[in-house]
Amino acid sequence: MSNINLLPWRDDYKKKKKTQFFVTLLLTACVVLGLSYAGKMYVDILTAAQEQRNEYLQTQTLVLDRRIAEISQIKKEKAELQKRIRVIQQLEEKRNYATHLFNDLVDVVPAGIYLNNIGFSNEKVDVIGMSESNNRLAKMVRNIDSSGWLGDANVSSIVAGPVKPIKLSKFIMTFSVIPEIKGDKQ
Repeated sequence: MSNINLLPWRDDYKKKKKTQFFVTLLLTACVVLGLSYAGKMYVDILTAAQEQRNEYLQTQTLVLDRRIAEISQIKKEKAELQKRIRVIQQLEEKRNYATHLFNDLVDVVPAGIYLNNIGFSNEKVDVIGMSESNNRLAKMVRNIDSSGWLGDANVSSIVAGPVKPIKLSKFIMTFSVIPEIKGDKQ
């Protein structure tokens, strides 16, 4: 008789507890599913926001790449223009070389030296002339070397020339125009 349940309230209590357990389990499962779904939605929102930021960065990177390409093109054009400007400046500086050379020749050539031919090309001057004495020619070489604008004087030949009306020697010399050092005359 020990198996007889005289108190039916225990079965009712067990059924209630079992029902309560399943209801709690179902509610807990629903809450967990809801939280999981909410977490997934939150992560999706964060992912979408990050993707938007990435897209913005990519578009800005493209814009910057285009600007960099434009800047490099502008730098090339600038370099070409600077090169042209330098060429023009060099031509401008060389424009008055002949005038400056003739002005300096007056100071450099001493009395007793007669110039017959002067050639000027590539900052080199070739002179053919006559001299009354070698001392005057040496003075001319010293004057050229000390002028500051002319230099590197080199006499390549001295030969006897006409003796009438005075005795002269023919000479050929070369010297350079030194553009880096500008003289006082311009």
